[in-house]
Amino acid sequence: MPELPEVETMRRGVAPLRGARIHSAEVPILNVQPIEYVPPPDELCRRLAGRRIEDVDRVGKRLLIRLNGGEVLLIEPRMTGRVIVDPPGDLSHIRLKLHLCREEDRGAVRQHLLVFRDTRGLGIVRLISEEDCRRELGPERIGPDALAITWFQLRDRLRKRHCAIKVALMDQSVLAGVGNIYASEALHRAKVHPQLPCCHLSSSQWRAVTESLHRVLREAIALQGSTLGDGAYTTPENMPGSYQNEHRVYHREGQKCRQCGKGIIRRIVLAQRSTFFCPVCQRLPVRLRRRLARA
Repeated sequence: MPELPEVETMRRGVAPLRGARIHSAEVPILNVQPIEYVPPPDELCRRLAGRRIEDVDRVGKRLLIRLNGGEVLLIEPRMTGRVIVDPPGDLSHIRLKLHLCREEDRGAVRQHLLVFRDTRGLGIVRLISEEDCRRELGPERIGPDALAITWFQLRDRLRKRHCAIKVALMDQSVLAGVGNIYASEALHRAKVHPQLPCCHLSSSQWRAVTESLHRVLREAIALQGSTLGDGAYTTPENMPGSYQNEHRVYHREGQKCRQCGKGIIRRIVLAQRSTFFCPVCQRLPVRLRRRLARA
Protein backbone atom coordinates (compact mmCIF):
# COMPACT_ATOMS: atom_id res chain seq x y z
CA MET A 1 0.00 0.00 0.00
CA PRO A 2 -0.16 2.23 -2.04
CA GLU A 3 -0.85 -0.09 -4.95
CA LEU A 4 -1.69 0.59 -8.60
CA PRO A 5 -5.01 2.43 -8.00
CA GLU A 6 -3.49 4.75 -5.41
CA VAL A 7 -0.42 5.57 -7.51
CA GLU A 8 -2.57 6.05 -10.61
CA THR A 9 -4.67 8.49 -8.56
CA MET A 10 -1.45 10.32 -7.67
CA ARG A 11 -0.46 10.42 -11.34
CA ARG A 12 -3.80 11.88 -12.36
CA GLY A 13 -3.58 14.48 -9.61
CA VAL A 14 -0.10 15.61 -10.66
CA ALA A 15 -0.68 15.42 -14.43
CA PRO A 16 -2.29 18.91 -14.66
CA LEU A 17 1.10 20.34 -13.60
CA ARG A 18 2.65 19.44 -16.96
CA GLY A 19 4.54 22.46 -18.22
CA ALA A 20 5.15 23.89 -14.76
CA ARG A 21 8.70 24.87 -13.85
CA ILE A 22 10.35 23.92 -10.56
CA HIS A 23 11.33 27.26 -9.06
CA SER A 24 13.06 25.58 -6.13
CA ALA A 25 13.17 22.23 -4.32
CA GLU A 26 13.51 21.57 -0.61
CA VAL A 27 14.16 18.55 1.58
CA PRO A 28 12.99 19.51 5.09
CA ILE A 29 15.18 18.54 8.03
CA LEU A 30 13.17 16.13 10.18
CA ASN A 31 13.85 14.26 13.39
CA VAL A 32 12.25 11.08 12.05
CA GLN A 33 13.24 7.99 10.07
CA PRO A 34 14.94 9.30 6.90
CA ILE A 35 14.00 8.08 3.44
CA GLU A 36 16.40 7.23 0.64
CA TYR A 37 17.42 10.05 -1.72
CA VAL A 38 19.47 9.58 -4.88
CA PRO A 39 21.43 11.78 -5.30
CA PRO A 40 21.80 13.17 -1.73
CA PRO A 41 19.33 15.92 -0.75
CA ASP A 42 21.54 18.96 -1.44
CA GLU A 43 22.49 17.78 -4.91
CA LEU A 44 18.96 16.61 -5.62
CA CYS A 45 17.49 20.03 -4.83
CA ARG A 46 20.15 21.82 -6.85
CA ARG A 47 19.55 19.65 -9.91
CA LEU A 48 15.77 19.97 -9.69
CA ALA A 49 15.74 23.77 -9.53
CA GLY A 50 14.82 25.35 -12.85
CA ARG A 51 13.59 22.12 -14.47
CA ARG A 52 10.26 21.86 -16.29
CA ILE A 53 7.75 19.04 -15.88
CA GLU A 54 7.33 17.47 -19.30
CA ASP A 55 5.07 14.55 -18.41
CA VAL A 56 3.78 12.45 -15.52
CA ASP A 57 3.69 8.65 -15.83
CA ARG A 58 3.27 5.54 -13.71
CA VAL A 59 5.08 2.21 -13.85
CA GLY A 60 3.45 -0.27 -11.49
CA LYS A 61 3.59 1.28 -8.04
CA ARG A 62 6.05 4.04 -9.00
CA LEU A 63 5.31 7.64 -9.98
CA LEU A 64 7.50 9.10 -12.73
CA ILE A 65 7.77 12.88 -13.19
CA ARG A 66 9.61 13.41 -16.47
CA LEU A 67 11.70 16.58 -16.64
CA ASN A 68 13.31 18.49 -19.46
CA GLY A 69 16.95 17.60 -19.94
CA GLY A 70 16.25 13.85 -20.13
CA GLU A 71 15.87 13.03 -16.43
CA VAL A 72 13.09 11.48 -14.38
CA LEU A 73 12.08 12.21 -10.80
CA LEU A 74 11.16 8.71 -9.63
CA ILE A 75 9.02 8.46 -6.49
CA GLU A 76 8.36 5.10 -4.83
CA PRO A 77 5.69 5.61 -2.14
CA ARG A 78 6.22 2.14 -0.61
CA MET A 79 4.04 1.66 2.50
CA THR A 80 2.91 5.14 3.56
CA GLY A 81 4.14 7.60 0.94
CA ARG A 82 1.79 9.94 -0.87
CA VAL A 83 1.99 12.93 -3.17
CA ILE A 84 -0.08 16.04 -2.40
CA VAL A 85 -0.65 19.12 -4.56
CA ASP A 86 -1.10 22.46 -2.80
CA PRO A 87 -1.58 20.93 0.66
CA PRO A 88 -3.71 22.88 3.12
CA GLY A 89 -1.76 24.12 6.14
CA ASP A 90 1.27 22.40 7.59
CA LEU A 91 1.68 18.64 7.34
CA SER A 92 4.19 16.49 9.20
CA HIS A 93 6.67 14.07 7.62
CA ILE A 94 7.15 16.05 4.41
CA ARG A 95 10.15 14.52 2.61
CA LEU A 96 10.30 16.71 -0.50
CA LYS A 97 8.82 20.05 -1.52
CA LEU A 98 8.71 21.28 -5.10
CA HIS A 99 7.85 24.97 -5.45
CA LEU A 100 6.36 25.30 -8.92
CA CYS A 101 5.33 28.15 -11.18
CA ARG A 102 3.22 27.82 -14.31
CA GLU A 103 2.28 30.35 -16.93
CA GLU A 104 -1.44 30.55 -17.62
CA ASP A 105 -3.61 32.58 -19.97
CA ARG A 106 -2.60 36.18 -20.73
CA GLY A 107 0.80 35.73 -19.18
CA ALA A 108 -0.41 35.16 -15.62
CA VAL A 109 1.85 33.01 -13.44
CA ARG A 110 0.38 30.65 -10.86
CA GLN A 111 2.32 29.15 -7.96
CA HIS A 112 1.91 25.54 -6.84
CA LEU A 113 3.44 23.35 -4.15
CA LEU A 114 3.96 19.65 -4.74
CA VAL A 115 5.00 17.60 -1.71
CA PHE A 116 5.91 14.00 -1.01
CA ARG A 117 4.87 12.88 2.47
CA ASP A 118 5.92 9.61 4.08
CA THR A 119 5.12 8.93 7.73
CA ARG A 120 7.07 5.67 8.09
CA GLY A 121 10.11 6.66 6.07
CA LEU A 122 10.13 3.70 3.68
CA GLY A 123 9.76 5.63 0.43
CA ILE A 124 12.44 6.44 -2.13
CA VAL A 125 13.04 9.59 -4.17
CA ARG A 126 15.49 9.35 -7.06
CA LEU A 127 16.54 11.58 -9.93
CA ILE A 128 17.77 9.35 -12.74
CA SER A 129 18.35 9.54 -16.47
CA GLU A 130 15.75 8.36 -18.97
CA GLU A 131 18.20 5.65 -20.01
CA ASP A 132 18.55 4.35 -16.44
CA CYS A 133 14.78 4.54 -16.03
CA ARG A 134 14.19 2.40 -19.12
CA ARG A 135 16.80 -0.09 -17.96
CA GLU A 136 15.48 -0.38 -14.39
CA LEU A 137 11.78 -0.40 -15.25
CA GLY A 138 11.93 -2.17 -18.60
CA PRO A 139 10.11 -5.41 -19.45
CA GLU A 140 13.06 -7.55 -18.41
CA ARG A 141 12.78 -6.18 -14.85
CA ILE A 142 9.09 -5.24 -14.41
CA GLY A 143 6.13 -7.27 -15.63
CA PRO A 144 3.31 -5.91 -17.79
CA ASP A 145 1.00 -3.40 -16.16
CA ALA A 146 -1.78 -5.18 -14.30
CA LEU A 147 -4.38 -3.15 -16.19
CA ALA A 148 -3.00 -4.22 -19.55
CA ILE A 149 -1.95 -7.85 -19.10
CA THR A 150 -4.07 -10.43 -20.93
CA TRP A 151 -5.25 -13.66 -19.36
CA PHE A 152 -3.06 -15.80 -21.58
CA GLN A 153 -0.01 -13.64 -20.80
CA LEU A 154 -0.67 -14.09 -17.09
CA ARG A 155 -1.24 -17.83 -17.57
CA ASP A 156 1.94 -18.28 -19.59
CA ARG A 157 4.00 -16.40 -16.99
CA LEU A 158 2.73 -18.39 -14.03
CA ARG A 159 1.28 -21.76 -15.03
CA LYS A 160 4.48 -23.70 -14.30
CA ARG A 161 4.90 -22.26 -10.81
CA HIS A 162 3.98 -24.25 -7.72
CA CYS A 163 3.53 -21.26 -5.41
CA ALA A 164 0.11 -19.94 -4.32
CA ILE A 165 -1.65 -17.77 -6.89
CA LYS A 166 -2.06 -14.93 -4.33
CA VAL A 167 1.70 -14.81 -3.76
CA ALA A 168 2.42 -14.92 -7.50
CA LEU A 169 0.09 -12.01 -8.28
CA MET A 170 2.15 -9.76 -6.00
CA ASP A 171 5.41 -10.55 -7.82
CA GLN A 172 6.23 -7.30 -9.64
CA SER A 173 8.37 -9.14 -12.19
CA VAL A 174 5.23 -11.01 -13.29
CA LEU A 175 2.81 -8.09 -13.43
CA ALA A 176 3.24 -4.57 -12.12
CA GLY A 177 1.06 -2.80 -9.60
CA VAL A 178 -0.76 -5.48 -7.59
CA GLY A 179 -0.29 -5.79 -3.85
CA ASN A 180 -2.03 -7.37 -0.91
CA ILE A 181 -5.38 -5.61 -1.08
CA TYR A 182 -6.21 -5.99 -4.75
CA ALA A 183 -4.84 -9.52 -5.08
CA SER A 184 -7.22 -10.63 -2.33
CA GLU A 185 -10.15 -8.74 -3.83
CA ALA A 186 -9.57 -9.99 -7.39
CA LEU A 187 -9.24 -13.64 -6.35
CA HIS A 188 -12.46 -13.38 -4.39
CA ARG A 189 -14.30 -11.97 -7.42
CA ALA A 190 -12.86 -14.79 -9.53
CA LYS A 191 -13.84 -17.41 -6.92
CA VAL A 192 -10.29 -18.74 -6.80
CA HIS A 193 -8.75 -19.79 -3.48
CA PRO A 194 -5.63 -17.71 -2.68
CA GLN A 195 -3.66 -20.87 -1.80
CA LEU A 196 -4.37 -22.61 -5.10
CA PRO A 197 -1.00 -23.36 -6.73
CA CYS A 198 -0.52 -21.60 -10.06
CA CYS A 199 0.12 -24.91 -11.82
CA HIS A 200 -3.40 -26.10 -10.87
CA LEU A 201 -5.39 -23.22 -12.38
CA SER A 202 -7.47 -24.02 -15.47
CA SER A 203 -7.66 -21.73 -18.48
CA SER A 204 -11.11 -20.58 -17.38
CA GLN A 205 -9.72 -19.68 -13.96
CA TRP A 206 -6.84 -17.73 -15.50
CA ARG A 207 -9.38 -15.80 -17.54
CA ALA A 208 -11.56 -15.17 -14.49
CA VAL A 209 -8.62 -13.99 -12.38
CA THR A 210 -7.43 -11.56 -15.07
CA GLU A 211 -10.88 -10.17 -15.77
CA SER A 212 -11.60 -9.77 -12.06
CA LEU A 213 -8.25 -8.06 -11.54
CA HIS A 214 -8.97 -5.56 -14.32
CA ARG A 215 -12.45 -4.89 -12.97
CA VAL A 216 -11.30 -4.40 -9.36
CA LEU A 217 -8.45 -2.09 -10.35
CA ARG A 218 -10.66 0.06 -12.58
CA GLU A 219 -13.30 0.35 -9.87
CA ALA A 220 -10.65 1.29 -7.31
CA ILE A 221 -9.19 3.96 -9.61
CA ALA A 222 -12.66 5.42 -10.17
CA LEU A 223 -13.05 5.72 -6.39
CA GLN A 224 -9.49 7.10 -5.99
CA GLY A 225 -8.05 4.13 -4.12
CA SER A 226 -8.43 2.71 -0.63
CA THR A 227 -7.81 4.62 2.59
CA LEU A 228 -7.47 2.13 5.43
CA GLY A 229 -7.97 2.66 9.13
CA ASP A 230 -4.54 4.23 9.64
CA GLY A 231 -5.46 7.04 7.25
CA ALA A 232 -1.97 6.92 5.71
CA TYR A 233 -3.17 7.21 2.11
CA THR A 234 -4.93 10.27 0.74
CA THR A 235 -5.42 11.59 -2.78
CA PRO A 236 -3.30 14.46 -4.18
CA GLU A 237 -6.10 16.75 -2.94
CA ASN A 238 -5.43 15.38 0.58
CA MET A 239 -8.79 13.60 0.66
CA PRO A 240 -9.39 9.93 1.52
CA GLY A 241 -10.11 7.41 -1.20
CA SER A 242 -13.38 5.52 -0.97
CA TYR A 243 -12.80 2.06 -2.45
CA GLN A 244 -12.30 0.65 1.06
CA ASN A 245 -16.10 0.82 1.35
CA GLU A 246 -16.34 -1.66 -1.55
CA HIS A 247 -13.89 -4.25 -0.18
CA ARG A 248 -15.50 -7.68 -0.19
CA VAL A 249 -12.87 -9.59 1.79
CA TYR A 250 -9.92 -7.39 2.76
CA HIS A 251 -9.95 -6.73 6.53
CA ARG A 252 -13.43 -8.30 6.79
CA GLU A 253 -12.43 -11.36 8.83
CA GLY A 254 -15.43 -12.85 10.66
CA GLN A 255 -17.99 -11.02 8.53
CA LYS A 256 -20.48 -12.55 6.11
CA CYS A 257 -19.37 -12.79 2.48
CA ARG A 258 -20.88 -10.05 0.33
CA GLN A 259 -20.70 -12.26 -2.74
CA CYS A 260 -22.45 -15.48 -1.73
CA GLY A 261 -24.11 -14.35 1.51
CA LYS A 262 -23.22 -17.67 3.15
CA GLY A 263 -19.52 -17.88 3.93
CA ILE A 264 -17.73 -16.12 6.78
CA ILE A 265 -14.55 -14.35 5.69
CA ARG A 266 -11.38 -15.99 6.98
CA ARG A 267 -7.85 -14.72 7.37
CA ILE A 268 -4.67 -16.71 6.71
CA VAL A 269 -1.05 -15.67 6.26
CA LEU A 270 0.71 -16.21 2.93
CA ALA A 271 4.28 -14.99 2.38
CA GLN A 272 4.00 -13.09 5.68
CA ARG A 273 0.99 -11.11 4.45
CA SER A 274 -2.57 -11.27 5.74
CA THR A 275 -4.82 -12.90 3.16
CA PHE A 276 -8.62 -12.83 3.25
CA PHE A 277 -11.03 -15.18 1.47
CA CYS A 278 -14.47 -16.79 1.60
CA PRO A 279 -14.34 -20.56 2.21
CA VAL A 280 -17.65 -20.99 0.35
CA CYS A 281 -16.93 -18.91 -2.77
CA GLN A 282 -13.27 -19.85 -2.96
CA ARG A 283 -13.06 -23.58 -2.36
CA LEU A 284 -9.92 -25.65 -2.71
CA PRO A 285 -10.15 -29.13 -4.25
CA VAL A 286 -10.24 -31.78 -1.51
CA ARG A 287 -6.89 -33.32 -2.51
CA LEU A 288 -5.20 -29.92 -2.27
CA ARG A 289 -6.81 -29.18 1.10
CA ARG A 290 -5.39 -32.44 2.43
CA ARG A 291 -1.97 -31.75 0.97
CA LEU A 292 -1.83 -28.26 2.47
CA ALA A 293 -3.04 -29.58 5.80
CA ARG A 294 -0.10 -32.01 5.88
CA ALA A 295 2.45 -29.35 4.85
